[in-house]
Amino acid sequence: MSSEPIIILLFIIASGVAVTARRWNIPYTVSLVLVGLGLGYLHVLKAPELTHDLVFLVFLPGLIFEAAYHIDFEEMWRDRLPILSLAVPGVAVAIGLTAALLVAVSSGASLLPHSILPPVGWPLALLFGAAIAATDPIAVISIFKQLGAPRRLDLLTEGESLLNDGTAIVLFSLMLAWVMGGEMTPHSLVISFSEVVGGGLLTGAIVGLLVSFSLRQIDDPMVEIMLTSVAAYGSFLIADQLEFSGVISTVVAGLVCGNYGAQVGMSPSTRIAVNAFWEYTGFALNSLIFLLMGLEIELDSLIAAWPFILLAYLAVTI
Repeated sequence: MSSEPIIILLFIIASGVAVTARRWNIPYTVSLVLVGLGLGYLHVLKAPELTHDLVFLVFLPGLIFEAAYHIDFEEMWRDRLPILSLAVPGVAVAIGLTAALLVAVSSGASLLPHSILPPVGWPLALLFGAAIAATDPIAVISIFKQLGAPRRLDLLTEGESLLNDGTAIVLFSLMLAWVMGGEMTPHSLVISFSEVVGGGLLTGAIVGLLVSFSLRQIDDPMVEIMLTSVAAYGSFLIADQLEFSGVISTVVAGLVCGNYGAQVGMSPSTRIAVNAFWEYTGFALNSLIFLLMGLEIELDSLIAAWPFILLAYLAVTI
């Protein structure tokens, strides 16, 4: 089957899961992964492979830009200290604690007779910690809305989640280079992190401002939607080509376009159209990526790796 019918089929499945999840009041993203896992096990369809380029060049820029575009920067700035504390040092501490527990538990387990858990070294443990450090706030935000939680709690969760994506991905890339044989010292880690993040901030700001200035010269909803798409994907690709953080760049471009470009360069009707476009884009991309994640997992391999999964779960939750 060609890719076009499969994509349409994935959207149909995602729509059905969305309706069912809302009716039964269960997390939508978790439901998508479980449905994808079941479909993959039954070999009902062969979905497109979830490659690095597909995730980083198609899904990630759109998802990050949509989240950043809808965040109120003034509210976020008022809570900048707790958000930044959780998103940068908080993520680093979480990675370190997860790695330490993983090393400790695996080392202890390997001493037991007939243990099937090999000891895990620090580089690999830190890589795993960075891989799972980023959080997905969708289910949490949904619960907050049901409970009538304060708006500030929503903002803290969304803002921290948005920024910790960038922190986690940058640290993951650095840890991966270490695992692959590169040299890593605390000094070089700080320097590399600062360069990658700083370059991403600057690139995103430039792209966001250029697009915002262009929006002021145009009064056409379709063209302005296209320009915001250029900001989303262009900021990521430019930063990535310059070996900066594409995630950080797209976050900044989204904040600039949503809080400056939309206010000074869009008419009220255009803002409605652009908001609707990005809300749908975020929903569609989220639906596809979680469904594809489930389809990508081989259930037999998942069951066979249960000791490692249990070890990782303990390291994360303790």
